[in-house]
Amino acid sequence: MKTIKKYFLTAIAILTMASAQVFAMYGVDTDWIDFLTDGNQFRARLETLGFVLGNDTIKGTFGFDNGAGGTLGALVSQNSNPNWYDFVPHTSIGIGYTSSLISVGLGYTLSFGEKFSKYNGSANPKTVVATGHTPVLVLNALDNAFRMAIPIQVVSINDKTSAGIKQNLTATKLNSEFRYYTGNDILTQVRLYFNYAYFSMKNGSAETKYETLGFDFRLYFGAIVEDVELEPFIKIVYDTSLNKHLPTDYLNFDIIENLKSEGSFSQAVLEAGQYTAGRNDFDKNAWKLTLMPALGLSAGSDIVSLYLEPSLGLDIAGALNNGDKDTYSLAWNVYGEISITPIQNLEWYFEAELGDNAEETEKVLNFNATTGITWYLPAL
Repeated sequence: MKTIKKYFLTAIAILTMASAQVFAMYGVDTDWIDFLTDGNQFRARLETLGFVLGNDTIKGTFGFDNGAGGTLGALVSQNSNPNWYDFVPHTSIGIGYTSSLISVGLGYTLSFGEKFSKYNGSANPKTVVATGHTPVLVLNALDNAFRMAIPIQVVSINDKTSAGIKQNLTATKLNSEFRYYTGNDILTQVRLYFNYAYFSMKNGSAETKYETLGFDFRLYFGAIVEDVELEPFIKIVYDTSLNKHLPTDYLNFDIIENLKSEGSFSQAVLEAGQYTAGRNDFDKNAWKLTLMPALGLSAGSDIVSLYLEPSLGLDIAGALNNGDKDTYSLAWNVYGEISITPIQNLEWYFEAELGDNAEETEKVLNFNATTGITWYLPAL
C-alpha cells in the first residue's frame, strides 16, 4: 500500500505542469486569446521569457515559463524524492494567420513534471519524467471583434506494479474563453469562460473519478469621466460537480496547484483509502455561485499608464449533505497594473493582486505580483 501511495502522490504532483496561471508566453488557460492581436515583441518577466514575431499575415511565438521554481532557483526544483531534482521550465510554440475577416492560430505547450519511479511490472523501477501536453486553438473574426481561445490540458500516466496491478492516472482540463467587443459605448464587451475538468485514478479494479463543469459570464460597460476611463462590469461564476464525491473546495480544480501542495486533494484522496475501500459520497453534488460587481479604472500619459480593478461580491456554496445549510461569504479583490514607457517601444510592467478571491487561492488573504519589460519590435 505504501508503494501505491508513493507512486500516486508523485504522479499527481507531476500535474504541476498543466495549470499555472502563465505558461510560456500565453499560458495553458486562456492567455492565448491575445496571441493574434499582439504585435511583435520580446517579453521578459519574472515568470516568462519569449517573443512574438511576424508580419500582417503570418506570426509566430516561442517562449518558456520558469515553472514552480524551488530550492535551486527557477530552473531546477527539489523532487519529493530527496535524491532527485527536476528541470521545471515549460515550453510553448505557436503559429497564426491573421486578416481582417478571420484569423486563426494553433499553439502547443510541452510541460515537464516530476521524476517518478515507473515499475512496468518489474521489481526494479526506472526513473522517468512525465510530460503534459496542451494543444490550443485560437480564432478571431469580424476584424477581431470576436475572439476565442480553446486550450486543452492532457496528462496520462500508466504503470503496473511488480505484482501486476495496473495503475492509471488521467487528467484533462478545458478552460475556454470567448469575447465579443460590441463597438457600443455603453455595453463595451461580453465575455464567457467555459470550464470542464476530468480526473481519473485507477488502482487495479478500484477507480475514483471526478468531473466538474462551470462558467464565468461577464458584462462590461463603459464611461469616461474627465481623463479617467471607467469600465464597470459584473461577473457571474458558477461551478458544479458532476458526481457526489467531490468537495466544494475542488470545484473547477486546478490540475496543478490543488493536486500538488501538501494536504491537497491528492493526499486527501489517498489517505481516505478511496482506491481500495470505496468512497464516502455526499448527499448532493457540490456547487458554488459567485456574484462579483467590479470597477475598472484606466488613466495614462505618454509615459505612465495605470489600471485599477477593485471588486466586492458574494460567494454561495451549496450544502453537501441533507440537513446542512448553504454557506454565504464575502468575496473581494483588488487588481492593479502600471506600465511605464521611458523610451519609445520599451515598457516596464508591474501587476499586483490582493484579496481573498485572487487567482490560485482559496479563502485566504493573498498577494500576487509580477514585473518585467516588454520590447515592442517592428514588423518583419
